[in-house]
Amino acid sequence: MKSINEGDTLLIVAPAGTVKKEDIQSAIDLISAQGWNYEIGKNTFNHYYFGYNYSGTVKERLEDLQWALDHPTAKAIWFARGGYGGVQIVDFLKLNKFKENPKWLIGYSDNTVFHQHFNRRGIPTLHATVCKPLPEGHSEETYTTMIEALKGNVLHYEIDTHSFNKEGKVEGIITGGNLSILYSLLGSRSLDHFEDKILFIEDWHENYYHIDRMIIGMKRAGVLNKIKGLLVGAFTKMDSKDENKFYNDPYDEEAYSVISSRFQKYNIPMAFGFPSGHVFDTRAIIMGGKSLLEINKDNVKLSIEI
Repeated sequence: MKSINEGDTLLIVAPAGTVKKEDIQSAIDLISAQGWNYEIGKNTFNHYYFGYNYSGTVKERLEDLQWALDHPTAKAIWFARGGYGGVQIVDFLKLNKFKENPKWLIGYSDNTVFHQHFNRRGIPTLHATVCKPLPEGHSEETYTTMIEALKGNVLHYEIDTHSFNKEGKVEGIITGGNLSILYSLLGSRSLDHFEDKILFIEDWHENYYHIDRMIIGMKRAGVLNKIKGLLVGAFTKMDSKDENKFYNDPYDEEAYSVISSRFQKYNIPMAFGFPSGHVFDTRAIIMGGKSLLEINKDNVKLSIEI
């Protein structure tokens, strides 16, 4: 994947939920501040309702994403937002022209569909914030780590230890994303191959029992016994707001307890509390990147490169 330099072009498209131009103005400002250029898909600000507020019909969203994939000179595609809708168009994508000029795909949440689909085909992608920020905004590191990855630099992280961690050192390709999306891709030709990989997961607005159900589903599908490391990001706004004392904690202890208990049998290094997901501080992760994960009693170190 080529690094992005001053004068290069990023493309903005919305393959899922509806978005307004003012929602992505901060992303446009960031692109301009880096000396990059941008183009916006012609259907990005459309609106179509079919049980959900989409940024256009299936045909319109597919047209924009295919335009972006086929673009002859752009270096990256930055998804305007997540929501729902990626799975409706992923099977219709054509990658012939994309392979002639591969680009970074940037996003998270519903965009896990595209991370997995492309990673399965050996194409790295960037799990990072979408153009539309969360209501509470994002940390400076949310953007600086994304920029570092786009410029071709190795990502280095050091985070505090966590009580649910399992110590160890492991090297491997990192894969994963939003747990609900991963679960929804089971049995499809869009789910990445998990052999000897480090699995990253995050989620929000889920019930605790659903977290358990999804992990058991992945176990029964033979996915979890293939991985050799686990990286757990933010699990927030879990279960009921009235009953969950961890509801506003980005790293929900009850969700972590469920995850930890289900992964204990695999005897692999596990790191909890990585700053990535639907949270203020969401650091970039190069999906499909070569990673070194070191977990000890004092801290967790992670490096990722192409």
